[in-house]
Formats: sequence, C-alpha cells, structure tokens
Amino acid sequence: MAKKRSPAASKRNPQPSHSEPSQPECTAAPQKTQWFWTAVRVAALVAAAATAYIARDTPHALGLGPRTQAPNKQPSPNVGFMAHVLQKSKGQNICKPEGYVMDTYSDFDGIEALNHKVSAPLKKLIRTKFFRTLKVELYKPCQFWTSEGSCFQRDCIVQPLDESQVPSDWQAQKIDHTNFGPFSRQEYTEKDFAIVNDETYGEGVWLDLVDNPERFTGYAGAGANAIWMSIYQHNCFGVPPYLQDTAGGWGSQLVNVDGKSMPFVQPPRKRRELAPFLQNLAEEERGVTLPADVPHEYRIFYRTVSGLHASISAHICADYFNATSNKWEPNLSCFISRIGAFPDRLQNIYFNFVLLTRAIQKMHPFLKAYDYSTGSKKDDLAVKKLMPRILNSVQNAGLLFDDSELFVGPAGQELKTEFKQNFRNISRIMDCTGCEKCRLWGKTQTLGIATAMKALFSYPDRAFRGSFTTLDFKRNEIVALITTYFQFSCSLEGIELFRSMYQDFVTDWQATNSGSQQQQEKQQQRLPAK
Repeated sequence: MAKKRSPAASKRNPQPSHSEPSQPECTAAPQKTQWFWTAVRVAALVAAAATAYIARDTPHALGLGPRTQAPNKQPSPNVGFMAHVLQKSKGQNICKPEGYVMDTYSDFDGIEALNHKVSAPLKKLIRTKFFRTLKVELYKPCQFWTSEGSCFQRDCIVQPLDESQVPSDWQAQKIDHTNFGPFSRQEYTEKDFAIVNDETYGEGVWLDLVDNPERFTGYAGAGANAIWMSIYQHNCFGVPPYLQDTAGGWGSQLVNVDGKSMPFVQPPRKRRELAPFLQNLAEEERGVTLPADVPHEYRIFYRTVSGLHASISAHICADYFNATSNKWEPNLSCFISRIGAFPDRLQNIYFNFVLLTRAIQKMHPFLKAYDYSTGSKKDDLAVKKLMPRILNSVQNAGLLFDDSELFVGPAGQELKTEFKQNFRNISRIMDCTGCEKCRLWGKTQTLGIATAMKALFSYPDRAFRGSFTTLDFKRNEIVALITTYFQFSCSLEGIELFRSMYQDFVTDWQATNSGSQQQQEKQQQRLPAK
C-alpha cells in the first residue's frame, strides 16, 4: 500500500498542474534511470553490510580496539559494574544492583567510604620502621620451569637495607651446626595458606618497602605472562582464563608476547557509549570468567587471585612511566586496557579489600595488643596513635563479608585443604618472577592475603580474645597483612583517580565539541528532507 504524501513533501515537490504541457517522450528514460540507481544503491548497501560482517572482529583480533557490537546488546553485570564505577558522580547515592560487590554485604560506594577513613592513617603507618622493614627470601630458585633470567633494568632491581638498621631481635639467630648438623626448616604449618619464611631463621634480604615501591618496571612479555598463566591454569580449580597481552606482567604491555604492537585503547568520548565499549572490549564471551556452578569456596579463591592481579595492574597504570614526558604519571588508557578487558577484576579489587577488612576486624584485639616496638621512640609512638584509628574505623564498618559461610558441611575440610595447597603453590610460583621488585611485591601481597585467610579460616573467633596463646602469627605476616591492605587501599584511590580522569576526558571533549556539534545540528535542520 503506497504511503500518503505529506503536506511538507508536497510543498517541496509540487505536482505538475493539469495546465502544464505533458511530455510523454521523457517518461520511459527517467523510470529506467531510477531503477538503475536504485539497484546501485541496494548493491552498495549489500556490499557494505558484507564488508562490516567480515571485518567485525578484525580490530579486536589485532589488539587495536573492541569488536563491533550490536547496539541492542545489554552489558553483562561485570561490565555494568565497571561502567557504574567510572561514571559515578560525587555525592551520588548508589542504589543500583551494578554497584554491589558479589559475595559481600556492601556496594562499591560504601567500600570507598571506608577507604576514605583508613587511607590517611595507613599512609603514615606503613612509613614507620616496623611496617616498612621486611625480610624476604628473594632468590629462591623457581621449582616449576627454567627461569628466563633476571630483569636487570634499573626499575626491576631492589635496594637492600643495611642490616645494621634492623633491630637485633628480628635478625636471624646464629646456629652452631657442629654438634647437631644441618636441619631443614619447615616452610609452613598446617594452618598456613602460604609459604611463611620466619625472619629469625634462614636466608633472606632485608628490604625497605617504602624505598622499593610497586610500580611500572618494564618487566613484560612471555615471562611475565607465564606467571599468571600458570597461576590461573593450574591453581584456580580448572578456571583457565584467556590471557591477552594487556592482562599479564608488571611492566609495559605495548608489545605482545609475539612481538606485535598492542597499543592501549582510548575510552569513548560519549558517556552513553561506555558500557557498549566495555562490553566489546571484555573477554567474557570467550568463556574466560568463572562458571556460575562452581563451589562458593572456588569462587572466593579465584576472586582473591583475580583481585590481586587487577590491583597490581591498577598500581602500574597509576604510576606509569611516560617515556615522552619522562615523568611518572597515571595512564587512563592503560587502566581501561588492562582492567576493561576483564571487568570482573575491577570488582575483585573491592572484594579483596573487603576480605582484608574482615580479617583485620577479626584480629582486632590481637593487633591492638601486639608489640610493635622498634627502638625508635618516634616511630613507636606513631604506631600507637595510628593503629587504633585504623582498627576502630574497620570495626565500625560492620559485617561486610561472612567467612562463616565457607568450608562447612561434609566436604568443608577437604575443600579447605585443597584451598591451602593451591594458595601455597601460588606463593612458590612468585619465585619464578624474573624481576626482583615484582617478586618482592608478588610474594609480600600473596603472604598478606594468605595471612587474612589464615585468620579467617584457621582460627575461631575466640582465639583472638584473651591471652592469644593458640595463635601463631610471625612478624612478617603482620607486616604483609597491613602492607597488602594499604596496597588495595591505594588501588581504590587509583580507581577514583581514573574515574575523575575519565569524567574530565569526557567533559573536556564535550566543551570543545559542543559548539561545533550545535552548529552541525542547525545545518542539518536547514537541509531539505530527502
């Protein structure tokens, strides 16, 4: 049925009046021409559609950008969470499902609010002598594969601490093997979730964590990716993710493991395009996220590893070396590329912060009574003032995570044993890292998360009340726990920084283009309709 002609169309294309002379000789030629050009247009549309279909994955396959996506496709919950985090405005009350962190009783807004209370005292606390001084077995051989060798770039190498600056009570005891012979020291106890190297025995290097910060080192490529590939494929209970170049390592990801260039992607300029962009960038459709039907404990394990991985990436992007300006500065494209392709990892940063918070809540009486003496009056006094502030803020946060739900029932003990074995294995894999500074922070943060798990799953609540006689926590475990809590606190601050950078990125573009865009819209309105 033919459409009726609108009055506007009639005015633009007036019908010839009956008084005008007819021109029958010109009727056939225009009709043939019209059919010809209609056929040309249809053919062009078909060719364009075929080209778009064939090339729809090409930019993503080359690492140059996300795949083209149908506009009506809804973003996944993980992508929705990431878009929600980046687009949140100051003072906004988050009540949408995307804002809640899975397996916790809080949304990201509440977690950030808690971090605002603890971040300032944490920054001061980790600069005190007790918390900045740590002994690490940095040169243990890799047990799993032949190491590619060490990274000798300046930013890969750690600066050891002079042992004269270490309190004598912390240093290794001198043992006479003349009468008793050598003995093997136990690396862990039944309650430990990681390899715990007692500072008072064995080998190790004393380090100042403040003087050796976690940041971009330039360590990347096959060796860096092998660490995370081994962790995910062999220690995450059969959950092997697809690892692209932006996922691995502690250094620059601008060059892939096969030597091809892998530039960071830029976020979209328009807010409404962010969620579709992230959905295109995400690797979820490749089957790389955790299946929904695995045991709760397996999911928690995967989330702690994923959160650690993401936190390390966030630190690198927040303190990234710009070779052009020769400055250390935050890199938004790095963050979008590293985290955007795996949006579940962003949520897992928040989850790990909650896990550590819950462990500190449970350990509150023990940590409050712990002896943090170093012999430095200034530092010891600072700890006495700062630690209660942190503990009180954490305690007042309420229950954010219920650890009593895990490892229950007939299979609970078996699951816990397997959980411990796999996490201990991850602490061993960190010995295979070819970069000293990356090895330092990989081992320290693995021990920090393992200490939190030890507190939550190896001891009942009553063990942290009274005389603490049943507890066995080494000094380096306490340092690693608080240091790791600080590292995740910094990651949350980094996320807020990238949120601000993204919103400035969008606002600046809108301010620059709003005038020209309005002019284009006016010009479009003046054009006659076709």
